[in-house]
Amino acid sequence: MDFSRTRLSPSRRLSDYSKVRLAIDGFLRRTGLFRRTVPPGAYLNLGCGPNIDAAFVNIDYAWRPGLDICCDITRGIPVADGIAGGLYTEHCLEHLSLQDCRFVLSECHRILAPGSILRVVVPDLEIYARAYVRHLDGQAVDLPNEYFVDSTGVGRPVALFNELFLGSGHRFIHDHASLSALLAAAGFTDIRRCAFGTGADKRLLIDTPGRAAESLYLETTRG
Repeated sequence: MDFSRTRLSPSRRLSDYSKVRLAIDGFLRRTGLFRRTVPPGAYLNLGCGPNIDAAFVNIDYAWRPGLDICCDITRGIPVADGIAGGLYTEHCLEHLSLQDCRFVLSECHRILAPGSILRVVVPDLEIYARAYVRHLDGQAVDLPNEYFVDSTGVGRPVALFNELFLGSGHRFIHDHASLSALLAAAGFTDIRRCAFGTGADKRLLIDTPGRAAESLYLETTRG
């Protein structure tokens, strides 16, 4: 590893250094070492990123302090069949190709206990598309993400739409119909649209407030 551009400081934890973390998460994904054993009834936070919740078994591709399972979910979720008491995933599935998303949702169906709920949150293509069309029609719109500013003169709605599809490692942006179809293909039958902070299982309501304006919320119960 090249640390020539890394400023070392005795006051920082070793895990704070990005290159060290990259080496650790690669090692953990390959070996499967130090994975937390998932007990029956546990709640899982799939693709948690930095939003680690102590009440959940936190699963992500990139290791960070507090993560319970570091793995590539497109190769399978290392959890036994029918064991999860609830499953939450927020702004994760859009980073997967359509084919990988199909597989991961089938894995979610496999690991959930009957009667348990999967709550899925993704960026909503419909929200962005409707805002963009209203902008073209000359209407004032509140764009889902005001943080993105383009300094070259490109209109912000156009820049935002491209950021949605091309930025942040996104692979496939869903709407209600597409995500519902994927859930149905994975074996889920009771699929319902929710809103930020509302749902059938209060333990799964850990939605990030800053993502509410751009997100689609769906829940489904494992039959």
